Amino acid sequence: MQVDIKRSDGRVHPAVVSGINEATESVTVEWFENQETKGKELDLRHVAALNPSVAQAIKQSKKPAAAAPAAAAPAAAAPAPSKVPARRQTKSAGTKAPAAAKPAPSLRKQAAAPASTPAREPKIGKAHKVANKIQQIADKREERRAKQEAGRRKDAAEKESRANNPNWDFGMMVEDFRESHVIQQGIQADAVPSERKISVCIRKRPLNKKEIGRSDVDVITIPDGEHTMAHECKLKVDLTKYLENHNFRFDHSFDETVGNEEVYQYTAAPLVETIFAKGFATCFAYGQTGSGKTHTMGGEFNEGVGVPDSTAGIYAFAARDVFKYNAMPENVQKNLTISVSFFEIYGGKVFDLLNQQKRLRVLEDGKQNVNIVGLAEQVVLNIDEVLGLLHDGVQLRASGTTSANQNSSRSHAIFQIILRTNDRKKSLHGKFSLIDLAGNERGADTSQADRKTRMEGSEINKSLLALKECIRALSKKSKHTPYRASKLTQVLRDSFIHKNARTCMIAMISPGLASCENSLNTLRYADRVKELKKGAKGKVKAVKVGPGSLAGGAASAAPAMIIDDVGSDIDDDDGGWLGEPTPLEASLAKHDLAMLHQSIIRGKGGKASVADNAQFEFQNAVAEVVEAEEKVVEEHRAMVEADKGFRKQEDKLLKEVDTVDFDADDYSKRLDKLLDDKIAKLMSLKASVATFRKHLAAEEGAAKAVKSGFKF
Repeated sequence: MQVDIKRSDGRVHPAVVSGINEATESVTVEWFENQETKGKELDLRHVAALNPSVAQAIKQSKKPAAAAPAAAAPAAAAPAPSKVPARRQTKSAGTKAPAAAKPAPSLRKQAAAPASTPAREPKIGKAHKVANKIQQIADKREERRAKQEAGRRKDAAEKESRANNPNWDFGMMVEDFRESHVIQQGIQADAVPSERKISVCIRKRPLNKKEIGRSDVDVITIPDGEHTMAHECKLKVDLTKYLENHNFRFDHSFDETVGNEEVYQYTAAPLVETIFAKGFATCFAYGQTGSGKTHTMGGEFNEGVGVPDSTAGIYAFAARDVFKYNAMPENVQKNLTISVSFFEIYGGKVFDLLNQQKRLRVLEDGKQNVNIVGLAEQVVLNIDEVLGLLHDGVQLRASGTTSANQNSSRSHAIFQIILRTNDRKKSLHGKFSLIDLAGNERGADTSQADRKTRMEGSEINKSLLALKECIRALSKKSKHTPYRASKLTQVLRDSFIHKNARTCMIAMISPGLASCENSLNTLRYADRVKELKKGAKGKVKAVKVGPGSLAGGAASAAPAMIIDDVGSDIDDDDGGWLGEPTPLEASLAKHDLAMLHQSIIRGKGGKASVADNAQFEFQNAVAEVVEAEEKVVEEHRAMVEADKGFRKQEDKLLKEVDTVDFDADDYSKRLDKLLDDKIAKLMSLKASVATFRKHLAAEEGAAKAVKSGFKF
């Protein structure tokens, strides 16, 4: 192909293209001058600027494929370029100089020339090939520039991310780990609902808006339907960052793509048939504050609404299936009625959520049957009535602010579906307890708080530890179950000791790096419960309770005794009597609390630290405060009722004074006795108040000695 070139001295003359260098986007040209062949390498842009035909060929090559035949016609008519020797030649004597090369016709004239016969296929000439080569070079140049620009933008974004996110390196490590492993999201094809007596499942929620806003890192990976991995971010001594991967295995592991309905089908749904077989079913939602417990149990939260949608939680799903099972022919003949109760345990006290949060008392009769005195139990005929009661109860539930969540549920909410025989006795046939546990707060959330928040945090931690120990006893079929250690386990006594009892725990975890420590605590707690199912052989040894018998030298007020079987320790013929806790009952409660303390020490190799003993003393002090408070409140109420009787007696005496046959001696004796009775009750109440204040002061002192909360 012949083109015009411009020399350094400004001259313009024709030359022949002898080669194309795609890497440098240049062409090599040659021409004959002063009886020798010369060559030069020129930039492609300079050649296109002097040669309109080359520029036109480049433009035509950019047109759509439909225009390709029309553009190919002029190129086919282009003559072959002149052949020029590849090496320089010097004219020898007597040799004729070669004739100057004829200029090639322009591409525009070729386009105007008449086309060849239709039967003949146009021939693509070298000029068109050169134009295509030039276009390919240009395209590659643009592609290379685009990649360079994208790389610069990526580097800038990465630099900005590094500057704004101190955990960026950890995030990249987690991503690299996931890319090197096979991740299967959702419910696996071979997954089946668990039929075990105790099942433990994990559910991971997605990152929330707050976590995304602060560029938090997702450090929880669920590679399949059973395993859960927590990537703990650590620093070496030389400040090198690295990941420590903790792997756990459970009955089911649900990632953030699994909804409430699917979680229910694999966890609580298999338990429904248990209550129709005269059994007790229990489903716990356990985890850190803000991990999704209320979302799972109560329903999904809509934006701007503080109350969850009751139709989309496990509460509603379980009630729906209970009505479905009750309508089956084999259950219709049992003639059962369905009723529900809804209450919360807050700070060691029980409140009825279906009766305007009325405070209730938990008492135990002579046959160890635990009764919640005055608890409302409402018969329901359909699912709509259940949803209405759920909605009203959830609105009354206690909540507060913690370091983990602005609107934290600070109480254990227990929703019970009860089956009773439809006869005069109304005998209990089965019970399904669904528990939305309070957050497993750490000491950092409550150590600097006021007494109210401190005590509620202490009660939450104690009840969660008691729950683990009760599940331990259920798994090992131990003779003694420490259900008296907390109000939560006390009201759920039947769920731990009944021969036909099944339990499911759903442990909720938050995925953010900021919650990694709490998520690991939840996973370890659930893993400990899961290990208990494998069961160690042998029976639990009897524990001797008495002064100085507790680890760390902590003394107990309980009399010395050996407890092997609680059922043989209390044998009262009057099983229906309910009253104040007996000294033996109080000592058993303290024994159960001591068992929790010993459990912590066993987990640390059998050595109790100063902080462990301080925690035990604090828990004892809190238990004493709760017990003294209940006593004072009951005595105060009794005093108010007695005062009404005193007022009636006083009115009667004053009326007798105005009569004709008034007997002054009898009046003085009766008034004196009335005043003695009133003073005796007032003095008893005053003594109880003094004891209550003493326990409050002891709790204050014990709280100052506490360094950290209970660890699970």
